[in-house]
Amino acid sequence: MGLSGKEYFVRDLVINDEYGVVKSTATVQDAAKKMKELGVPDLVVVEEGTDKVLGVIADFDIVQNVVAEGTDCSNAKVISTMYKIDPVKLDTPVSEAFTRMQNLRVNVVPVVEDGKLVGVCTIQDCWSYIPDVIPDERGLIPVSNTKVAEFWFASISAVTAFILGILLPLVGVFGFFIADQADVMTLLGLADVRGGLLNFFLFEAHGLDFFVPILSLIEQGGVIWAVVVAISTLLVIFGVIGLLTLIYSSYADTKNIRTGRVVRILLPSMVVLLLVLEWIFFAIGFALASIPVVAGVDPIGLTMSIIAMVLFIVAINRDYIFKEKGLVESKEAEVK
Repeated sequence: MGLSGKEYFVRDLVINDEYGVVKSTATVQDAAKKMKELGVPDLVVVEEGTDKVLGVIADFDIVQNVVAEGTDCSNAKVISTMYKIDPVKLDTPVSEAFTRMQNLRVNVVPVVEDGKLVGVCTIQDCWSYIPDVIPDERGLIPVSNTKVAEFWFASISAVTAFILGILLPLVGVFGFFIADQADVMTLLGLADVRGGLLNFFLFEAHGLDFFVPILSLIEQGGVIWAVVVAISTLLVIFGVIGLLTLIYSSYADTKNIRTGRVVRILLPSMVVLLLVLEWIFFAIGFALASIPVVAGVDPIGLTMSIIAMVLFIVAINRDYIFKEKGLVESKEAEVK
């Protein structure tokens, strides 16, 4: 909880004036060695020759932008890996410094005076000196604690979306398309032509007395069915990853832990993209079949896929669902 009443400034914080710096011409390997030597997770990057503050390089940036990309740490420069953040001054309000770090989801901001680095302050330093909790003005539904509400909303939405869009089609509760069983058996070159319908799920198709793995359609139906199987496999993999990243990133928000755009947006968004591709390539597979196959959309499956995609999208954009309850009440008071 923040302090109330008095507005505090950066000069009121305990500024770490011995914080490590690294020159802009240094390599990422040099920065990592210095972090290890000083026992710190971040270094301020200053311009070679002028000592102008350019940004901050964090161990997280090195892992995500260099190591994960397979880049040679001995050649990569810190200036290409650091994050850029406008320094604060001693007379900057603590709430402004906190907001600056929160918006970028970083832990450190440099403090300068007369253009020279005097130290750094961290988001943890600022937390206890904020006069009031910074109101969350975005969103539609007023709640007392937006971060906790967003965590539960994102978690429940992600779990529900995973069940409806991936798990149930995987186990065969409902599928994507419904085709004439006789047409499919003819496509497979089977003389035993039976009536009825086949429901196409993620990896297989089921009828009343007939079962066929989608892989079996590749030889007669074409390579497009291999693409369908590949998309189905990726959908299951990214479905699990998207579920976990949504829960993790929303929980991290409650603890003011920084998470990148890959975790917050890209990975969960892949689930939506793959669901769309699944429907498209199923349709293409039937359209390009060497022997005409009468197929139609499974209405329940389509409805559940749409619901799952919407739930993933709103979970990703959870910041726009809830807003600070106290802010709404104060605005209503002003109107009265």
